[in-house]
Amino acid sequence: HREDPTVVLGFNRETGEQVLGGQGELHLNLVKWRLEHEQKLEPVFGSPKVPYRETIRRSAEASYRHKKQTGGAGQFAEVHLRIEPWSEGMPAPEGVNVRGMDEHDLTTGGKLVFCNAIVGGVIDNKFLPSILKGIMEKMERGPLTGSPARDIRVTVYDGKMHTVDSNDVSFKIAGTMAFKDAFAQADPQLMEPVQEIEVRVPEDLMGDVMTDLQGRRSIIMGIEGQGRFQVIKAHTPLAELDRYSTTLRSLTQGRGTYSERFHAYQPVPGDLQARLVNGHREEEAVA
Repeated sequence: HREDPTVVLGFNRETGEQVLGGQGELHLNLVKWRLEHEQKLEPVFGSPKVPYRETIRRSAEASYRHKKQTGGAGQFAEVHLRIEPWSEGMPAPEGVNVRGMDEHDLTTGGKLVFCNAIVGGVIDNKFLPSILKGIMEKMERGPLTGSPARDIRVTVYDGKMHTVDSNDVSFKIAGTMAFKDAFAQADPQLMEPVQEIEVRVPEDLMGDVMTDLQGRRSIIMGIEGQGRFQVIKAHTPLAELDRYSTTLRSLTQGRGTYSERFHAYQPVPGDLQARLVNGHREEEAVA
């Protein structure tokens, strides 16, 4: 890094990877060569992992009773909750008396909206933060691929407690497990980051570039002329842009350029979601 200040080394907490950044693929290939031949290191390189997200497509309800009896005081908590896909401006939860609603901005993007609809004191208010904590911890690793969950509304509407055996730990566990059960029933959906890209190519080579972009699941948003060049604007999944600069260079004899920036998270197609989920399960089984 002292020899080349354009090299950036960072750690991605979400994926657990050391990430090496540079000015492009050619630059990174040179850095790799120098590490191997000048520094005599044997680093293992791969493409950065795609930061997927998980959410739900419909509402579901679940309950969980946590009960544990040991020699002394036991553990007891029961939580009933409903989860729904959250969107800005959606109406209040139906069929319950909402006494409190909190919006939580998640560090990985999106929101968790937590509604208290407990009536009659069946769960003491002091245990609600523990239920919320259990849910938020579960959202850090969703059930599909272990990716963070987002944009979900949770309404806790019923439950039970014990005057002696109920405590924060018990309600955290009950909240976690009820949320996990509800999530599995709520038609879980994997979301992927989609990039907004602009590709500048010579007019006579645009056909090959367009064909390649469409093969990368791109949605073409527009094309505009710039002299002898055409600028293609498209929305393309980040997963499909791995080593794209090398492909573009090959397709345009080195005359094409592109830029990208994050656009939005969008649903992964069903067949691809199934492959990604199966791949994650196989990795988990090996681990």
